[in-house]
Amino acid sequence: MTPTGRTRIDNTLAELKSSGIRLRSISIVGHTDPIGSLEFNQRLSVARANSVRDYLVAQGVPANIIQTEGRGPSELKVTEADCRAQGKAKNRTALIACYEPNRRVDIRAAGEQGG
Repeated sequence: MTPTGRTRIDNTLAELKSSGIRLRSISIVGHTDPIGSLEFNQRLSVARANSVRDYLVAQGVPANIIQTEGRGPSELKVTEADCRAQGKAKNRTALIACYEPNRRVDIRAAGEQGG
């Protein structure tokens, strides 16, 4: 997990705590770019989701409300065609940089106002 990712999670948890929201469930989905084998990317996407889960648990979020999933490169935000259209697929380094939005973790949380 990147320092920026940790900061975003910390800020969100602080906002939830200050607003009195009690978390009921959290879904964490890891994603990858399409570079590499499908098997490798699947494992990597699961590892990304689990890394976020572990961080949340370390911050006091109950593990039993967290579900993780890895989807590998199945839900790309940027395709090779997109990169080519932007002129960013000229070499491997440029393509890797263009694919950056695909390397992510999506987090969805459900909660209720505490009382």
